[in-house]
Amino acid sequence: MATSDASIVDDTSTYSSSDYSLLGAFSHPAHIEIFISTIVWLMCFLAVSGNLLIFVVILRDKQLRSNVANMYILNLASADLCVGINSLTIKNIWRYTGNWPFQRAVCTFWTIMDYSACMQGAFAVTLISLDRYFMVTKFLEYRKYQSKKLTCCLITGTWTLALLVNALPVLGNDLWPNARAFGEVNYSVICDFGVLYILSFHIIQIVVGFFVPAIILAYLNCKVYANILKRSKGLVRTAVSPMQLDTIHPPAEPGAKNEPHVHSTDQSSQDTKRSYKNSRKSAITLALIVGVFFICWTPYYVLQFMLVAMGIDCSWLLWNGVSYTVWVNSAINPFIYAATSPRIRRGIIKTLCFWNHRLRRKIRPLH
Repeated sequence: MATSDASIVDDTSTYSSSDYSLLGAFSHPAHIEIFISTIVWLMCFLAVSGNLLIFVVILRDKQLRSNVANMYILNLASADLCVGINSLTIKNIWRYTGNWPFQRAVCTFWTIMDYSACMQGAFAVTLISLDRYFMVTKFLEYRKYQSKKLTCCLITGTWTLALLVNALPVLGNDLWPNARAFGEVNYSVICDFGVLYILSFHIIQIVVGFFVPAIILAYLNCKVYANILKRSKGLVRTAVSPMQLDTIHPPAEPGAKNEPHVHSTDQSSQDTKRSYKNSRKSAITLALIVGVFFICWTPYYVLQFMLVAMGIDCSWLLWNGVSYTVWVNSAINPFIYAATSPRIRRGIIKTLCFWNHRLRRKIRPLH
């Protein structure tokens, strides 16, 4: 999340002079600085390149592109891409320059997009969980919840909410009496806004950006895994939806000889087992995405809650450390998609090895 270098300093004089000089940044041994720099720029590179690859693979693959559920994956990838291009890149540059080098306009844009993209990341994980919940529990009714119109409305609505919650306070910073009490900010030295220190802003951030999504995620994941567990024990008989049958029995290619499908008892049993396996794979993917989300985000919001509720001061190093922990989530997600989806993994390999025609011929698309 966007944090200033004066975020834990009470003295308002820090608004006109930097407490983070270039000399201080490199006062530790060179090998430690090289290690830190390598890590933060690697995070940036993986967040940008990884999520761009996800866009390329899904949009180039007709089957992946036609699956409405993948729109939620693209939604999360877009939020992660914003974090990589905006949050990490500018923060890393700021880290080297010591003073803020971009003036107020860029500072305003950077802060709004950083907070909004991070909040949208939480919303996107929630939407993915909601989609998996409907897929696992609603069976034949799942197609009703998977319409492109509903998906676009949910994605647009969550982005709008994230932007409103974060843009209005920052753009109206000078209108908040409590924000004006922090004095004028010298934007050639630091990027900061007084509204970011107001109690109500922090409460909204914690409740809307983490607490509510966390409750919804916990509920949906419990329901999904309870259903999977019952089905694994044979307590629930799974009906196979038309969408799942299309996946199990792909439509014939144009001009191919169409053979009638005869669904015997054995065939129906196989379809049910494959449906269960598909649901189980989706649940595993969901568990990885949600698990990494909680691991990366919990330290930041626990620390923020301690600052707001208890007034506990923390070091500059700790505050920036948990901020980078939030951002690293955006670099990890593409690896989760690749690890849990053979089709996405093959698409990534083909894209990265575009010059190796022999390898590309060997990697045939999965049907």
